[in-house]
Amino acid sequence: MDAAGNLSGASVDNVTIVSGLVDIDGNVYSTVVIGTQTWMAENLKVTKYRNGDNITHITTNSDWNSDTDGAYGYYDDNTTLRDTYGMLYNWYAVDNSSSRYICPEGWHVPTADEYDVLSTYLGGNSVAGGKMKETGTDHWQSESSGTSNSSGFTARGAGYRLNNGTYGFLNQTFVFWTVSYASNSTAHYRAGSYTSGGITVSSINKEYGFSVRCLED
Repeated sequence: MDAAGNLSGASVDNVTIVSGLVDIDGNVYSTVVIGTQTWMAENLKVTKYRNGDNITHITTNSDWNSDTDGAYGYYDDNTTLRDTYGMLYNWYAVDNSSSRYICPEGWHVPTADEYDVLSTYLGGNSVAGGKMKETGTDHWQSESSGTSNSSGFTARGAGYRLNNGTYGFLNQTFVFWTVSYASNSTAHYRAGSYTSGGITVSSINKEYGFSVRCLED
């Protein structure tokens, strides 16, 4: 956004990335149009739900696994890493059944099917990860074959928080929650690694801490 408050755009591999999406905390995000969808081009870092309620910030590892109300942390409680990679939320924070909503007005946490639309547009799960990953090694341990960020999605290796509260895999993997649950205790996610250009499609315990990207309604 420029000094006059106008949206500013930048081109990445012929993809236009626009700044101007603001969350309830005042964080400003870049967004990108990929096919028929408009995505955040960086990870969510909000500390409040859309209705103003605080999301619980848990720093004690032993408290992480017992939370079922919605919580966040950031890698190693390091504010520099928070600003670079965003927050890591458990699934209960992205669950919309409470009507609190973690994404800004007009945006939502994607379903598994909506991530499948993205992956299909990018050529399928075997290659979509490379087209979503930021290039270079500033935020990745190494660059796998097929990495191009041609989509402008700009996924970084944010790592994740295990269900025991510890952090791991910084610069090695990205993992994004979907709002879709698989069972009472598990939910679907999408992940990519520094070693591969593909996307992993699976489900896991809701107590894990993963990144979140919002999708425009």
